[in-house]
Amino acid sequence: MTNDSTITYAKGDIVPYHFSPQIIVASVIPAILGAFTAVELLHRKSRQKGWVNWLYQLGIAVSMGLVAIWCMHFVGNRAIILGDGRPELQLYYSPGFTALSVFLPIVFLFFGFSLVQFRTPEETAFWPLLIVTGVITGLAITGMHYVGNFGISNYDLGNPAAYVVGAAAIAIVASIIALSLFFYFKERWLNTIFRRMACSVLLAGAVSGMHWLATVGTTYRLRYWVVNRTYDRNVNLIVAMICAILACAVCFVFAFLTQRRKRMLADRAQHVVLASATFDSEGKLLVTQEGLPPCRKVTKQFNQKSFDDEFNVAHPVFQWLYRVTFNWPSVTDLVPGMRSHLRAVGFIKDRSRHSRPSTGGTLSTYEESDIESDYSVVFREYFCVAAEELATSLDVPLEDVGVLYNGILTTGSISNEFTKKRGYSDLEKGLGFPTMFGKGQLLFVVRRVDKAEAAKLTAVGYRFAQPKAVSEIISRTMKVPHADITNTVERLWTYSQPHEPLSASGSYLACFAIRATVKASNRSWDILVPANRPNELPHVELSNAPLKMSQLARLHQLDGLSVGQCIAYLNNVSPDATTTEESDFIEHLLDQITKLTELVPEDFFKQAVFSAQPVAAPGLGDNRDESPPQLYAFSVIPDVHGASVKSTRVTYIPLSFFQCIQRVYKHSPDHSILAQRIHREFAAILTHKDIQNFRRGSRTAKKTDSKRFSRLSIPSVSVGGTPRDSFTPLADETISIEKDAIKTDSGSTRRRSLAFGGIMVSSDTKVEVFDKDGHVEMSELGVRSEAGVASEAPTYVDELFRMTSARWRER
Repeated sequence: MTNDSTITYAKGDIVPYHFSPQIIVASVIPAILGAFTAVELLHRKSRQKGWVNWLYQLGIAVSMGLVAIWCMHFVGNRAIILGDGRPELQLYYSPGFTALSVFLPIVFLFFGFSLVQFRTPEETAFWPLLIVTGVITGLAITGMHYVGNFGISNYDLGNPAAYVVGAAAIAIVASIIALSLFFYFKERWLNTIFRRMACSVLLAGAVSGMHWLATVGTTYRLRYWVVNRTYDRNVNLIVAMICAILACAVCFVFAFLTQRRKRMLADRAQHVVLASATFDSEGKLLVTQEGLPPCRKVTKQFNQKSFDDEFNVAHPVFQWLYRVTFNWPSVTDLVPGMRSHLRAVGFIKDRSRHSRPSTGGTLSTYEESDIESDYSVVFREYFCVAAEELATSLDVPLEDVGVLYNGILTTGSISNEFTKKRGYSDLEKGLGFPTMFGKGQLLFVVRRVDKAEAAKLTAVGYRFAQPKAVSEIISRTMKVPHADITNTVERLWTYSQPHEPLSASGSYLACFAIRATVKASNRSWDILVPANRPNELPHVELSNAPLKMSQLARLHQLDGLSVGQCIAYLNNVSPDATTTEESDFIEHLLDQITKLTELVPEDFFKQAVFSAQPVAAPGLGDNRDESPPQLYAFSVIPDVHGASVKSTRVTYIPLSFFQCIQRVYKHSPDHSILAQRIHREFAAILTHKDIQNFRRGSRTAKKTDSKRFSRLSIPSVSVGGTPRDSFTPLADETISIEKDAIKTDSGSTRRRSLAFGGIMVSSDTKVEVFDKDGHVEMSELGVRSEAGVASEAPTYVDELFRMTSARWRER
């Protein structure tokens, strides 16, 4: 190779060449940009079938084929300097082959990536097809190179077979490795930006490595000198530069959208959000392409009327939501009216999925408005509309979106300051991050799907992942300690399992232990339940069939005795049994009481008093046509100082929520009663006239911020579904498990009824439970009925509470 300008090359001569190092380096840039753009599109592409996904597929093929391969090729060829560098000796291209070289890799790559587009790594055929995709990618790189070189018009090129095979091998192997790593990381949710960049560099290395190995082995035999066509030589370079700049712009757009999405998710962690916890038969959790459960924002926050008013499972509004999710048909036809109502009164703007959430300020939309509406109504509408949107995103009817989980996860509990000061090891262990900084709340609707339903969800763009693979992503996004997320997902999986019902006509020994609540927001009473099954009392089976008269007589002999006294009595009478049947029953009864003490290994349970009066529990049975299971309870109200639990087998939950749970069993008659009450309460929202009256009333309302806050009423719904004020004094709420005795301001009620079609939505209420001496005491409050709506029958919890309170008053 020489730079002697006196040398003249004739037709048929092999012209020597050398390279420009600067242009070689520059040729790598479009390869990396194109490969990175293709990998990012592949990362964001779902398995959902539809034209949008095919556009993603086309974008991947164009990014890789046009930018990474085609642009790199022509920029790289510009680094080849033939002869002494005179323009007449350089490479020139024919338009036909140049155009063909553009479309060839795009078509090949589009076909190659289509092989794995709708398949998952769990499928047996996925990895063989991925290898085929890698081979096609390598052949597209190799084919474009040689087709592009065939377009060189002023040279005949010599391509030794060894160099062709070697170049193709580099392209194929590097492509297979890059794609395998990408899908390996993606399947295990390790597909961070740095790993995706590494995959992009590998793909770019496949393009560049193949190109330069093939170029080194190429010889150039001169056909003719090119005169006065210098501009033609620059056309391909200009096009390549434009494509590289466009790819760079796309990368910047990806970066911007990623940061915007992160800010939006961080902002969502400060709001009340409804998420879907959907599990398949293998325990995998349904997530989006980002590794997060599908969710919709309910509202910015739940407006609290006082410091003691906390939105938790004891709050009547939460209990209303809980019951509705077990009876979705009661609100299905009301959701369009709810959405119209929120839009009419100005709340719907907070529900827009397209608006950018605000991170500034602490006031919710409700606090910023002058609407006179009861916030309880607004919040419940928000929830129902969010649930309907969530169901739409999952492509399922509202009735199949799931049931509400019996807990609330506090989000936004990890501040940035704590995150920076702690290491990642502490983050994964969930250590060192106090939850007192929590600002948002995450509600879950839970369900379990079979293989067919899972396939449908996968077809619309979702994925099923092992919870441990995405728990870190959820923890980081929602700003929740990793241990909290792990424990919550485990409980959600347990909650999604079908619970084994009690035997119909069976008899059971149960523990009914209640204590005065330690937390004011839990509203008076807590009840002891199994930690893994909070929907029922700790119990053991006494018999799977109705008890005989002799057995019932033996139980009546235990009436009023404590656990210890029962055990001592049975041990004493066991030798005196006259028949084998009687002896066996005494031994079995003794064993079951002992087993119950193992389920409730607390000291205060020894003071529990047995009641021989059976209580029917229809919600715990499995057949509504047969007689319900019978519970014989050991009841206790321990001293508040000695009522704490040390065992992990049992825990306390609010008594009002436990009573709520007993009304949601399948075929419960309370479902229809709740539906009637819901339709009565929300009927006016379906009429345009009432909405207009509502809006006109809101425009005339003029209050200061202090007055607005002081008058914010968060009425709740009693467990039976009737609205009532949730802010009664704690002492007055002592026995609020029974139906409340309510005194209503008739003038206020009449004014409210005008806006809601004659239905009382909320009112200022006061619950008064006094004995004749003026002291608060346990007493039966009777039943309050509502005109036009049937009253809900007391549950077995009400009966046990009545029996326990009566017995404790006698002591």
